[in-house]
Formats: sequence, structure tokens, C-alpha cells
Amino acid sequence: MSSLPQAASQALGWHFLSGAASLSISADDFAPRELPPCAAEAAVVLDLAGELLDGLAAAGLAPDARWQWVAQGGGLSGAQAQALWRGTEAQARLTLPWAALRALAEAPDVPGLLWQATPAEHLLAQWQLDDDEVAALESGGLLLLEAPVCGRMRARGEAPEGLTWQLVSRWEQPLPAALVMGWQGPAPLPPAPCQLIEAARPDAVRARGRLLPWGSGHAFRIDTI
Repeated sequence: MSSLPQAASQALGWHFLSGAASLSISADDFAPRELPPCAAEAAVVLDLAGELLDGLAAAGLAPDARWQWVAQGGGLSGAQAQALWRGTEAQARLTLPWAALRALAEAPDVPGLLWQATPAEHLLAQWQLDDDEVAALESGGLLLLEAPVCGRMRARGEAPEGLTWQLVSRWEQPLPAALVMGWQGPAPLPPAPCQLIEAARPDAVRARGRLLPWGSGHAFRIDTI
């Protein structure tokens, strides 16, 4: 396993973008100086991370990426997969859309690259509820599952797909990306508490409760709204 020292991971001063992907690189021979960095130096620094770029291309991640230097990098995005990399002449922080990782059947073999743990959730059920049905939800009420529990793990930063209202169970601690992507297992059992969320606003929890056996299926019992 590879990791970056905390100080280095916070001081990666050369930033590059390629579509929705971003790359921040630190190289000992190109430490930040009082003078502003220039494009020529940025090109040299990017070349020092050639091992990483070649590995990403070979693994099918950003194979046609054209990295453009930007003078200032943005903050970390929880909506993307994050990885740290250490090479012989440089170290880097990489962010990629989760969709790029979902497209891979197995973990990419990129030497020196370590995917970071991520907040995760388990999709249990989904509904197409109208405004009146949502307004009728109340503590102590039940929401019947229209289909068997589907149970799919995903990163909380992944764009929710499917119906408008979704029932999820969220782990309190981040999980290894390899588990969340299904590259390794077995997956841990999801926590018992559940959250009803709107796919368009996944951070706004509409109701909290638990799954209960109900007839031949299950129901979501609402504890709090």
C-alpha cells in the first residue's frame, strides 16, 4: 500500500484538469517558490507523473485525457473518487468521476495508486411518490416496498439513478473503494437504520426508520420525519 504524508497531500501545488477529472502533483525538484509558476514548469511536472498517466491509460481510466494546467486547484469533491499516488519523482492526488470506476469489472492495476475510503450507502428500495403521498408521510407510518429488497452498494457521491424517492442505509464510517465498487468482498451487512431520500437532493433526509417484515415482503417503518 502507498500513501502520502499529510503535509505533502495538503501542498500538492501543480493542478491539472481533464474534463471532470483532476490531478494535483507535487515534485521535490519543483517546490513552490515566491515567483508564480509557469506553463513550462507545469509541463515538466506533468511529465514527472508519466508513470501514473501511463498506468491510468493502460487500465482504461482517462485513456484519452488531455491534462490542462490550471494556476489554482479547487477543493476536494465528495462527488468523485479520490486516490493518492507516489512515483519515483513525484506524488499526486487524483480525482475521477465514479462512473469511470463503475465501468471497470475489477480494480485497476496502477502501481503506486491507492484509492481512498469513501462514504457509502446501500440502496434498499425506491418509489415514485407524488407530492400528496410525500406530504402524508408521518412518524409511526409504514411505506410498503413494491419489490423485494434490491440491496445495491454505492458511494454516496455517485449520482443516484432510478425512481425519485429512495430508501438507503448509510454506513457511519467510510468504506474501502474496492468494496463499494464490488471489486472485492464480501460486502459488510448494511446498518439497520434507514433513510428515505429524494434522488435529486440525496443529502436532505426526508424520513428515518427501519425495515420490517410485512406479509410476504417488507415495509419501511417511519420513526422520525
